[in-house]
Amino acid sequence: MKIISVCLFFLVGLNLFFFASADRLPTETDENQIFSIDTEIKAIGIISEESSVDWIIDYQRLFVNGTYDYGNIHDGKLNRTESIAILQWDDSLRSSGGSIAMGKKISYNSKNKASSRYNLQAEKVLTYRTKEGSHLFGEESWSLDVAGDWDLKRENIRCVFADIEPNYFPAFCTIVKAGSSIVNLNTGQLTTKGVSRAVTYYAQYPAALNYLIAVRPDSSMNSPATGTIKTNFGGAIMEARNQSNNVSATNSWKDSTTATGGIEKFQKKFTYESGLKI
Repeated sequence: MKIISVCLFFLVGLNLFFFASADRLPTETDENQIFSIDTEIKAIGIISEESSVDWIIDYQRLFVNGTYDYGNIHDGKLNRTESIAILQWDDSLRSSGGSIAMGKKISYNSKNKASSRYNLQAEKVLTYRTKEGSHLFGEESWSLDVAGDWDLKRENIRCVFADIEPNYFPAFCTIVKAGSSIVNLNTGQLTTKGVSRAVTYYAQYPAALNYLIAVRPDSSMNSPATGTIKTNFGGAIMEARNQSNNVSATNSWKDSTTATGGIEKFQKKFTYESGLKI
């Protein structure tokens, strides 16, 4: 029995040693906001629909004059231990006529989120058919900007291996974007879904931005979807080491796709999570 106990302790310790962490996200405020918007439209004629979310949240844990300062939104350089997240989402649709059937759902929750849980989720499914030369136009954009100055690791995580690990979370700056647009869509089915995480309590849960778009023919018609579909994904990352604010690594990427004409299938999926091992 003693041998088994020792082995179990070793396995638990090993899991802690390879604990996966991420760029430090801000934590929730004392008062949280939760809302959802559900939309269903089935109509013939001119349609205009717009939605947006613009969220900024700041957090720090800095001991000043005998008490903790938990931070506030401000201009200028971030303080030590401070992190900030800026999440922006915009979605719009306009038609010059035609028939449309659409379902759309927006869910926002400002509470701390763990892995596979998100602060903002938005998805829509629609079918559009032209009438007398009408067209459908639309655009959706997601942007997640997370940054933080260095912080002592022990303020975030405690484990039995803390003494043999580096003592600091390094400074970082992360900007990630995803978006799509439809131009002169005459007929077709469109599906989009996006989710993002910008707030959490535990450092092992990373910032996240995922986006999916799919365009297919109208299932009730024997012809492809017609129009122009565009997507743009990209990101820019800067990382420091230990207590330094000097940039030690940069990383940027982008991906863009355009399809015009008869479209039998168009699908793009973007997934992003920040992360580091501690």
